[in-house]
Amino acid sequence: MLPSPRWQNILLWGVPLALLIIAFGMRLYNLGQPFDHDGYDEGVYWQSLLAMRAGYTLYQQIFYSQPPFFLLSTYPIFALFGSTLWSARLGIALVSLVGFLGAYLMGKALSGRLGAIAAMLLLVVDPLYFSQSQKIEAEVSSAAFSFVAVGAAYLWWENPEGTAGVGNSDTSLYIAALSGITLSLGILCKLLSVTSIVPIAMLVLARLWQIWRKQPGTRRCRVGAGEARGGVGALAGVLVGARVLRPIIMLIIASIVTALLLLLPFLGSSTVMFRDVVMFHTDARVVLINNQVHNIQVLQNFAQTNLLLLIAAAYGLVAALLRRDWRVIPLLAWTLISLALLWEEVPLFYRHYITLIPPLIAIAIMGLRGGIGGGVGTSPVKGFLSKFKLPIIMPSLAVLLILAIVVTDIQTYQPYYQYSVIRGNDSFAHLEAHVANDLRNSITPDQLVVTDGQFVAALADRNTPPDLVDTSIVRIVSGYMTNQQLINEASQPQVHAVLFFMDRLCLPQLKAFYTWVTQHFHLKYDYGHGKQLWVR
Repeated sequence: MLPSPRWQNILLWGVPLALLIIAFGMRLYNLGQPFDHDGYDEGVYWQSLLAMRAGYTLYQQIFYSQPPFFLLSTYPIFALFGSTLWSARLGIALVSLVGFLGAYLMGKALSGRLGAIAAMLLLVVDPLYFSQSQKIEAEVSSAAFSFVAVGAAYLWWENPEGTAGVGNSDTSLYIAALSGITLSLGILCKLLSVTSIVPIAMLVLARLWQIWRKQPGTRRCRVGAGEARGGVGALAGVLVGARVLRPIIMLIIASIVTALLLLLPFLGSSTVMFRDVVMFHTDARVVLINNQVHNIQVLQNFAQTNLLLLIAAAYGLVAALLRRDWRVIPLLAWTLISLALLWEEVPLFYRHYITLIPPLIAIAIMGLRGGIGGGVGTSPVKGFLSKFKLPIIMPSLAVLLILAIVVTDIQTYQPYYQYSVIRGNDSFAHLEAHVANDLRNSITPDQLVVTDGQFVAALADRNTPPDLVDTSIVRIVSGYMTNQQLINEASQPQVHAVLFFMDRLCLPQLKAFYTWVTQHFHLKYDYGHGKQLWVR
């Protein structure tokens, strides 16, 4: 086989590398702005990382309502670069870059080199994926690993035994292992990623069906193009089936082993972990079920903000179905299952919709695939497509749609960066810095503060009790944090301050705690609007 032309090699490797560098630079810019991007959760996770730095353990001393890998993957960079806000966000930014590997694998499997570049480009400019990559939150880490898991599964499915363009049979094992490992990592960052099991399972079942049908040579079969070759004998079919089973087994084993290795350190606190990661959310949903009515507003907001991407995905879906490219079915199932799960989420936040970005990008790039596909045969559909030269026109329209998305999304970045600068210098940010300075001067580094302003405490480089890194409204109204629990924690000799800052500790359910604080601490600063610093 002749080597690829030089320009193709540059396109295959140079452009993706350039996109990755651009994405990294975008994330570094203004990364350390000293304000909480989302108003609360960044402070919770920052305090959780500080508690880990102090030697406390997740689910034993530290209250943590997510699976463990998000903080575990963030902590090494956080600790290595000084345990600052910038270093915490850097950990998220670096993990978010993993998603570009997923985009590349997915695009390469579905639409070749052009698809790989287009998928990466769409991920670079996506506003939601980018904004989450600068926040200490679990969503982007989960989405990144899920993208790799499904992208690797598609690449394996297209080349189950390896090809000259991908490698040998061992390569298919590595790709399958990568899919299994990242599948577990995504789910163990945030449970919303459990939906990525759906497309992978569908691909595995399709592969098993092909083995059962004894269709050797399927390594060259493109389901979308319908180029499956006939059998060459039962013995050959058995041999091919046995060879193809190895990656499937590898995928399953890699996924299970990864999950076990990550969960093993928490085996002693498995009951608490299940309660906080699973039961906490189901109990909160029961209490807050009336808020589900707002889910439609969040969905509408996402649809309006990502209208062009939705149009491109719809176009890719239609193009794939016209070609009878059935590889789109697992992606469609992934999207619909994710939508159903999001609808059931209470409370639902806009950032949760990041789980839809990978499947929408994957479906959108399917419009780039040219040709009619042998699966159409001599049907009237083939004649219709050929008559109007749609196999040539449709990929061109897909390219135009993708370029429109890029141009539209790029225009959102200047306002985003400007807002970051403005937000970092507004009155509330100044108040946070002022209160953080007061807190820093009021207690020593080895003394703790009970607060609902975790971000302010972290700015002051002061820790909360590990069980109170999260004092969210959801935890309060669901009964997972009580007056007595707060009183017990604040009674510890290490606690020397109570800071009321975000109105959560002033909720009616915690009135008894506020009364107790007034009896055991003295008011040092009153900032107005319920924001007070009490010290011993």
